[in-house]
Amino acid sequence: MLDGLDEEDSIEEGGQATEKKRHLSMHQVKALEKNFDVGNKLEPEKKVKLAEELGLQPRQVAIWFQNRHARWKTNVLEKDYAMLKANREKEPLWKSFS
Repeated sequence: MLDGLDEEDSIEEGGQATEKKRHLSMHQVKALEKNFDVGNKLEPEKKVKLAEELGLQPRQVAIWFQNRHARWKTNVLEKDYAMLKANREKEPLWKSFS
């Protein structure tokens, strides 16, 4: 563990080792998820506080929130599309041209 992160060697296609990829611990992920569920907007003060509590850099917290927000938005869009598609399939074809 380094700075509260698990390390894993990453290897390029050429087989040469590159910098180590760091993974968040389960505790860190759970804490970040809990904070995201409360409010997915990350204020600067909240970012610094979370980083200090979890032993991370503020930039790591910001990137995690950005990535999580992107996944959340994708899920919302997929659900909306599925609902619209289902509603569209229920309508008779002739009704959609009026």
